[in-house]
Amino acid sequence: MDLLSPHPGLILWTIITFVVVLVVLKAKVWGPLLAALDERERSIRDALESADRARAEALVQQADHEKRLVEAESQARQIVSEARAAAEKVGQQVMAAAKEDAERTAQRARESIQAEKRAALVELRREVADMAIGAAGAILNAELDAERNRKLADDFIADLPGARN
Repeated sequence: MDLLSPHPGLILWTIITFVVVLVVLKAKVWGPLLAALDERERSIRDALESADRARAEALVQQADHEKRLVEAESQARQIVSEARAAAEKVGQQVMAAAKEDAERTAQRARESIQAEKRAALVELRREVADMAIGAAGAILNAELDAERNRKLADDFIADLPGARN
């Protein structure tokens, strides 16, 4: 039972060994171990802060992306609306141009009809004057100056009611 009985020399050497090991551990192991733990803690903290910054930046970018998407949709709607308005305006311009062209064509037709009517009236007056001269010459049985007779017949026809068209 010698092992269980206390020996003062053994206790002293155990205490000295413990203190020497403690001093050596404190000098060589505890400093680097605590520094490694502090470094690890700092790197974890930095990683967490970096992750928080990245998440915040991602949220900002997502909000910016959504804002741009809304703006793009708004611009697309505006472009479509402007295109429709432009198409409607072009359609109205085409219709107005066609209507104007039709009115010009109708006006030219009216003017052409009036010109042909005047030409027909002039021709009719000449024929009536020639017939009147021929009838008057036959009645009078006299040869008159054809140019003078034509002027008299034209003046007579011009004085008739409704002949001034």
